[in-house]
Amino acid sequence: MSIILDMEESDDLYDVRETNDPSSWEDQHPQCLQDGAKVQRLRRKIKYYFMNPCEKYHARGRKPWKLILQIIKIAIITIQLVLFGLSNQMVVTFKDENLMTFKHLFLKDYVDGGIAPYALYRQADVYDHIEYVIQQYRLLHNITLSNHEYEEKHSVYTPLLLCQEFYRNGTIYPSNETFEIDAHVDTECLRVYPQPVHEALPHFKLDFIRLISVKITFVLKAINLQTVRHRELPDCYDFTLIITFNNQAHSGQIKVDLENEVDINECRQWKVTGACKLDEQILVCTNHLVGDFLFFILMNILNSCPLSDG
Repeated sequence: MSIILDMEESDDLYDVRETNDPSSWEDQHPQCLQDGAKVQRLRRKIKYYFMNPCEKYHARGRKPWKLILQIIKIAIITIQLVLFGLSNQMVVTFKDENLMTFKHLFLKDYVDGGIAPYALYRQADVYDHIEYVIQQYRLLHNITLSNHEYEEKHSVYTPLLLCQEFYRNGTIYPSNETFEIDAHVDTECLRVYPQPVHEALPHFKLDFIRLISVKITFVLKAINLQTVRHRELPDCYDFTLIITFNNQAHSGQIKVDLENEVDINECRQWKVTGACKLDEQILVCTNHLVGDFLFFILMNILNSCPLSDG
């Protein structure tokens, strides 16, 4: 009986102590409240991080400067790529069309898209085609439809080089299946200047038994004027033409091929007339200068306007 009374008294004391205690639960557990606040802040940050720019603008009222900057950068890069593509297309077209022009000018009886290889089968035809190339080279000013010109160094036109490669010594007798040949290759070259036009062609003898190849090399220059219509400064082109008469197989067929090595340079002196002042300024400004100018403007905007998290 006494034990029961003691328990009741202890319960009463606990109730009185708990009721009369002025400290609340929040005062006893401040760390839990702080952790809860941190969790809420973290949730808000994560939620804001995954918002789209419009939601971020409505949530905080800040303009998405980073998004605007990215859009401007994409627009600038896209414009530069388009301009580069158009410019590169004009360059490729100009090179291809000139290659076709040179084949028609310097290869006798050349036909586009021929199935059979462009080849020669008689000695007389080889001499005839070599003389044809030299004569066409001398008559360039009278036959070309473009602004092709000879290369000039120190006020003198550079010559055409006519070179033949052949084995140093060789005797071949297919009838009795014997031969003797020196595999060392020698090269002989002649220089042919474009003027005077009516000067006799140089004597050039070929030993077809030892002949490996004949190469005719010369340089022509031209200016790509079609870029003016697209408000770009024209480039100057150096075309190194190599016409090869290939007899390496010694099969009775000498294949003829024309190669065109192109070197593009900025013209040293130029003047564009017939355009307004603004057009001339656009011609002078190249793509990389325009890009630098726009980049400078963007940096000024970014320095004057603080960037938000969006």
